[in-house]
Amino acid sequence: MGKSKGTVFLKAVKVLRSRKAEALARLPKALHHYLEDRIVVASWYPEDDFYELLCACASLFPGGDSAFELLGAATARDHAEGMYADTLKRDPASRARIMWKTQHDTGDFVLAHLTENSARYELTGWSQTQPKYCRVVGGYFTELHRLTGAGAPTYTHPVCRGAKGDRCVFVMSWV
Repeated sequence: MGKSKGTVFLKAVKVLRSRKAEALARLPKALHHYLEDRIVVASWYPEDDFYELLCACASLFPGGDSAFELLGAATARDHAEGMYADTLKRDPASRARIMWKTQHDTGDFVLAHLTENSARYELTGWSQTQPKYCRVVGGYFTELHRLTGAGAPTYTHPVCRGAKGDRCVFVMSWV
């Protein structure tokens, strides 16, 4: 399975640590160490662990699966204000690919189509097949578009590896 950089883990781990007692009850025992260990932003961690952390984190909030999108958006804001600020100033095509490659060791994210108010991103070769994880990705890219000036960005996810697709497709649109 694939791995993700510590920068991907940070937001979920911070949320879980802020509600540690509840988090311990929701996380598999094998993952409790994330609530104590220092997360090194440049280190690689198992993406399957991250998915479990995401599920535990989302379960702490009302709103069901929308919590996954909120976690993605919060991570995008952290990245835009932090170590990836310069990368996020690039054009959308290179931004998506560069951001993905800096944070994941599987998959290739490319801009397949762009109009004045829409973009189609295709993620191929990603090791994950969890639709809830895709909601995090959708929330992340929706927030990135908002942060870079897109008005009322939204996304659809018409093709998903979790639904037996050969890739994940995210169609972004804005006004």
